[in-house]
Amino acid sequence: MSGRPAVFLDRDGTLIEDRGHLSSPTQVFWIPGATDALRRLQDDFLLFIVTNQPGIAEGLLQLEQVQQVNLYLLERLAAAGITISDVYVCPHRRTDGCQCIKPFPYFLQQAARQYGVDLGRSFTVGDHPHDVLLGQQVGGQGIYVCTGHGWKHLQELPPAVPVVPDIRAAAEWILACSPGARQLGCSASEIQQAAERIRSGGLVAFPTETVYGLGANALDRTAVQKVFQIKNRPSNDPLIVHVGSLQQAQSLVLEFPESARRLAQRYWPGPLSLVLPKAPCIPDEVTAGLPTVAVRMPAHAVALALLWQAQVPIAAPSANPFGRLSPTTADHVRQQIGQQVDIILDGGPCWVGVESTIVSFAHGQPTLLRPGGIPLEQIEELIGPVQIPASMDLPGQAPGRFPRHYAPHTPLVIGWDPPLEAEGKRIGLLCLQPPPQREPFAMVEVLSQTGDLAEAAANLYAALRRLDQAGLDLILAHPMPEIGLGRAIMDRLRKASS
Repeated sequence: MSGRPAVFLDRDGTLIEDRGHLSSPTQVFWIPGATDALRRLQDDFLLFIVTNQPGIAEGLLQLEQVQQVNLYLLERLAAAGITISDVYVCPHRRTDGCQCIKPFPYFLQQAARQYGVDLGRSFTVGDHPHDVLLGQQVGGQGIYVCTGHGWKHLQELPPAVPVVPDIRAAAEWILACSPGARQLGCSASEIQQAAERIRSGGLVAFPTETVYGLGANALDRTAVQKVFQIKNRPSNDPLIVHVGSLQQAQSLVLEFPESARRLAQRYWPGPLSLVLPKAPCIPDEVTAGLPTVAVRMPAHAVALALLWQAQVPIAAPSANPFGRLSPTTADHVRQQIGQQVDIILDGGPCWVGVESTIVSFAHGQPTLLRPGGIPLEQIEELIGPVQIPASMDLPGQAPGRFPRHYAPHTPLVIGWDPPLEAEGKRIGLLCLQPPPQREPFAMVEVLSQTGDLAEAAANLYAALRRLDQAGLDLILAHPMPEIGLGRAIMDRLRKASS
């Protein structure tokens, strides 16, 4: 009987921020999403940490200090319900010639002996090329993350290595490569059936990290037209084309500017769409007749597995009637368009919760067409200034640009106080953090107890949907700070209130 597969995780720069030689738990800062990623993986994989700590041999650290930091990590993860089978530490300098320093697979082979790990079905994850080679040397797969020193060493990677933004995207990639994984959400046969439906011109609703999409073969004009019909979507509102690799994206466009390539390398798979000159293979129905196409690679295990098995690009707007609240669970899709879709793949709740950021390279200067799951500040940090149009309400340029969009049926107003004409009516409140008092509201939806904007974005549509179904006369939405994901949240609220 074969052993269990495992995921071997680099420590600094992968699970926690790389801040040099860590001598105390007070220096530990977690990479966002790390615990969520490990929680998704542990049902199907044993988890190990493998870390090089040359500071010990150099006299900059003591082994006891490294062990103290590792014990802190294990305790924090255990408190979150996550079990790490073992932590392996190489204390040597590279010039010492030891056999336990990465990329030598000494510790992986030790795990195979001690824990019965099936190395051929295992993965390594890290922010250095040696972390990738570590897995490849035992017949497993290495996943490269761009956190830590990842961006610095990106050009040193061998060809065809999976490159992902962070540990959370790495977890989705690993699950997508593991058809029997319980955390995949769907069975391998369900995904295979959905891929066949896509290839034969059918429609499939599937999860992404942002919202659920209504997908069709992007190269099939008739299938794409069905998407517009089911959504009652205006024909001048272009669709986003989802791809399973950077290479596939390159085959769909005429050119890929260096700035766009840098964004794709850093944030794919992830909630970022790039608008580029389209290749002739993309039908005009997809792009609303424009000479450009929006492409992205989703960071969700089910979406990636579907794309890899379908072997065609998938055009997919949100799986809901045009202009209404986007679905973030499979139940939302069933409630709105379930009878009109061939297959609905259930991958659980979406963890980003707002649509992708759209950046256009159609006219040279990068231009923000829609704020979304990747904050503008992070994009500008990587490629420099991004132009912001005077108005985001320019239909036909990109999805989500109509003045009214993402809207509940219940009227929504942005502000701190109900309007005078709302007196005596049932009012619901949508707010970032708990309000000082719940009066005079009939229902209150808090997006984040701590004011975390990423958590707020993930909860936005589900909260609006609950308010919309509560028989209210009015929804009052408190303004959010327009920084980071707050910019995307406010964009959705303004369009919902238009």
